[in-house]
Amino acid sequence: MLINALVHRRNSYRPVQDTGWLVRYRFASVVDLYRHLRLGQGFFVPQPIPGEPISRAIVEITFPEGGDKLLLHGNVRVRSPEGAWLDVPSARTTARWMAGPAGPRREQVRMACDLFVEVRPRGTEPWLCRGLDVGAGGLRLAAGSMELGVAGDEIDLTMLSPDPQVAPVRATARLAWAGVREAGLQIVSTTPEMRDLLRAVEERWAAVREIDHDAACPCSRPPMQQAG
Repeated sequence: MLINALVHRRNSYRPVQDTGWLVRYRFASVVDLYRHLRLGQGFFVPQPIPGEPISRAIVEITFPEGGDKLLLHGNVRVRSPEGAWLDVPSARTTARWMAGPAGPRREQVRMACDLFVEVRPRGTEPWLCRGLDVGAGGLRLAAGSMELGVAGDEIDLTMLSPDPQVAPVRATARLAWAGVREAGLQIVSTTPEMRDLLRAVEERWAAVREIDHDAACPCSRPPMQQAG
């Protein structure tokens, strides 16, 4: 099996647990978020940060008016007394895709996740990638068009939770769109275990305290004082 730079255990169906740091970050407006994204040192997350070593972070961004949440995945580049700086390569691109307050919304909620997904394209060998977000109707993968094919193709999947208490979930999905590094899939059919997987993702996020973006953030300082 080809493994796309993922942590895995030899002769094991389930990858080694490799959970990321979950962050819920509330911004007063999209304008504030855009200013935050212009920080040259990366995406800043204030204290508190976990005491144990962490390498990855998953950030859920919300706004007072509600609407779809912006879901970002990144790597922890450096810690500082104020917080942590993340490398989030797709942050600005993802933000540009956000709908305005009156724009269309997803019919079903998507949640950022820590899943591994075994992809089994028909006629080729299976391989693993990360699941970026998931909902009852679909999911987003860290894989591009070169690996997955073209829109409309059907693909067999197995979703693997880092929680050993959650059973693997088999599904058939249709490729909705694919970019260079990410792809969106619509779930066509799945197994009853999908409910347990979604519940586990939801419960993990429910335990995360929301952080408010405020005037103490480095993005509110004069440019010469924004160094991380």
